[in-house]
Amino acid sequence: MSPELNIAHKAALKASKSIEQIIFQNELLSVQKKLQNDYVDKAVEVSLNDLFYTLKRAYPDDVVRSENGLLSDRQDGIRTWHIEPLAGTANFLYDIPHCAIGLVLTEQDKLQHAMVFQPLTGDSFTASRGKGAFLNNKRLRIDQNKELAAAIIATNLPENDSLTAAHGLSLRNINKQVAGSRLLGCDILDLAWVAAGRLDGFWQADAAKITTMVGQLFMTEAGGQCSDFSLKQNPDKNGHLLAANLKLSAQLSQQINPNFQRR
Repeated sequence: MSPELNIAHKAALKASKSIEQIIFQNELLSVQKKLQNDYVDKAVEVSLNDLFYTLKRAYPDDVVRSENGLLSDRQDGIRTWHIEPLAGTANFLYDIPHCAIGLVLTEQDKLQHAMVFQPLTGDSFTASRGKGAFLNNKRLRIDQNKELAAAIIATNLPENDSLTAAHGLSLRNINKQVAGSRLLGCDILDLAWVAAGRLDGFWQADAAKITTMVGQLFMTEAGGQCSDFSLKQNPDKNGHLLAANLKLSAQLSQQINPNFQRR
């Protein structure tokens, strides 16, 4: 593991321990009581702080950004950490372990390293440019021969209401042809699961920037493809993301892309 991923792992472990403390303090509360107690917000806050300070202690010259914007006092730099303190917060609220911490390092805007860490299970998914993708140090490779009829494909509902109709049509089309669809509620972890073979594909409309970065690096290093729905450009161009092996990507694109082109 690279020095950068070692630091990312240290940061994720520290954040996970802080999240565990929030869980312990609220474990007897109902979901409604957790909401009143700002359970999710507190978990996100402690995770964000741990990630930020661990990264800045190790790499004071690096820029650190989250979904909500710049965290460090540096406006720019050669290297930038993009962090997701807790993805899958609805799952976390209901004690469903399908949630994750995400870290991505870019250097001069090129993807270098990514980590997706499950705080409730300890699973660590990593990918490094030109070095491969791994789950707990086990190399990951996507099945290139998986057929659509035998595939399990995941997606999540778009936050943009204007995309709901196109998403629904696409999901209905896909459901007619696959072994099953899943809405698991944690984009970055779903993508890591595709790389690990736990899912065969994932698609998302209007994906967050860190999701597109995780998808591109993990798919490249695990031997898959990550593009927009048309397969013609990177997902960060329009936020629409499709990740699978080459064969499934082409078949899924036919079921998804026309619906979003008609919007």
